[in-house]
Amino acid sequence: MTRPGVPLPRLFERAIEKAVSRDPSGKDDEQVYNAALHVLAERGTRAATVDDVATRSGISRATLFRRFGGKDALFEAAVAHTLRGFLSMITSTFVTVTDPSDRIAEAFVGCLRLRRRLFADDGSGRRSGELLAMLSAGSPSPLEIGQQFIAARISAGQAEGTLPPGDPDIRAEAVIRITLGYLLLPSTHFDLDDDAVAREVARSVIAPLVTGVGT
Repeated sequence: MTRPGVPLPRLFERAIEKAVSRDPSGKDDEQVYNAALHVLAERGTRAATVDDVATRSGISRATLFRRFGGKDALFEAAVAHTLRGFLSMITSTFVTVTDPSDRIAEAFVGCLRLRRRLFADDGSGRRSGELLAMLSAGSPSPLEIGQQFIAARISAGQAEGTLPPGDPDIRAEAVIRITLGYLLLPSTHFDLDDDAVAREVARSVIAPLVTGVGT
């Protein structure tokens, strides 16, 4: 019988803690992490096994246990690795991209990509419930961290004169809620797996909440 893994919200919470710490992984783990994320996205923490990862990665079960110590630690490391890449992308975007609408568009695309990395849609809506629980877990939760980050960026833009005045917290919450809606209920009208389409949706729907352009 497959041993159920830790619930995904708890695994994600621990992975966040690991993601913001020093990266202990080497390039040799990339193959394992990619395989683990595919398995986790398709099967979830309860059904996924180290054997599944071994089969997909081509690395023996014994090697995986020796390297990571167990199923939960393996999936936690894989999620932390992915979150580290996501956070690096967000940081790079806010350093290299100056246009506020383009920043929002790239961050939105990054969120959609992260969702696809962690979840495979099965049409039942169950995975969306897992995603909401995952993003709501912890104190502060990922949603709260995201809202605080966006509010801080809006405040900075207002201080620089690149964004219009207004309550940063209200605008940040609106951005989070709309983005969350797209993450939980993928659009049936637009192919958000297409980065160009996702960017256009972000520029048209989300960016005006921050920039005031088009409102």
